[in-house]
Amino acid sequence: MSEVSSLKSKALEDGSILHVTRERTNKIIGRIEIFGVVTHMGKGTPTRAELRAALAQLYSKDPNLVVVKYIKSEYGMGRSNIKVHIYDDEERLRLFEPEYILKRGG
Repeated sequence: MSEVSSLKSKALEDGSILHVTRERTNKIIGRIEIFGVVTHMGKGTPTRAELRAALAQLYSKDPNLVVVKYIKSEYGMGRSNIKVHIYDDEERLRLFEPEYILKRGG
């Protein structure tokens, strides 16, 4: 498996490793847009809740401000690509995120 070049890394509870590969601060919208890879060889794809908790801790934010846009697993590879938005406040989150994302729990 190829090495992942990461800006930040965090181990999840099940031993999987989250690597933030790219982040962009969007000051107009008031959020950080994160792209990353989760390596989870021999384990299932991490849940949105696990990713929200890990990223909230990594960025010192409230988990309610973290929205996991997608988790795309690569079949048989033990890795998943993720996209996440971390908002500055709840008002901005509700303004920019679609209702279906809010209902599923980000």
